[in-house]
Amino acid sequence: MYGSRGRIGLLVPSANTVVEPEGRLILPDGYETYATRMRNQEVGAEDLACMNVHIDRGVDELLSTHVDVIAFACTSGSFFEGDKGERALGERLRGGSNVPTVTTAGAVAAALHAVGARRISMATPYDPHLNELEVQFLTAHGFEIVSDACMDIEQAFDIGVVPTAEVQRYALEHFDPRADALFLSCTNLPTFPVIAALEQETGVPVVTSNQATYWECLRVLGFAGTIEGYGQLLTQFQPTVVPVAAG
Repeated sequence: MYGSRGRIGLLVPSANTVVEPEGRLILPDGYETYATRMRNQEVGAEDLACMNVHIDRGVDELLSTHVDVIAFACTSGSFFEGDKGERALGERLRGGSNVPTVTTAGAVAAALHAVGARRISMATPYDPHLNELEVQFLTAHGFEIVSDACMDIEQAFDIGVVPTAEVQRYALEHFDPRADALFLSCTNLPTFPVIAALEQETGVPVVTSNQATYWECLRVLGFAGTIEGYGQLLTQFQPTVVPVAAG
């Protein structure tokens, strides 16, 4: 039976063409994804607010498939209202059910803690305003962002067609050697083909939005194996104690 070990429900921005294909690269046998889409077009906080109007409808659709976990598969859509907004989103995703929920922003914070990172070098496809909101979100979770670079892409669809070679080049060009982890943000940014190479070239763990989202979903579902070839994070699924940020 498809999804016999776990059914992952995804809320996906409509312009996102990457999160589902990257999931198919790594999900172990017995785990399946079932997605619904939230209409979006541009990269920016205003468009994200409009997109999030579709959350309740999407959750209702996913609950009809009896999913075992619901994941909000959009990084900026889960951090742009800050730490408090991300926590409220996690509750909203339940739709009155007892189904556990994951947000990409929350999963990223948990993943960075899991690989032992404190100083982060961050690269994103966002505009400078969204980048600053993400810096604030991660800082609230106890990280020091030693560098943050943004591609300033305006149309959401255009993020998904950035060549992975360009993603790799951009990440290396803007990597700060003071960092103990490299974070590539956005579930629509293609990263899986270059994670292993970037870890080798930088010498630090690489965390990406899709990698962290699926990692957290699999942890929720009790997966205890390892997934090789897509970064250090996917080789560790043991429960992790996440420090509470001061203040």
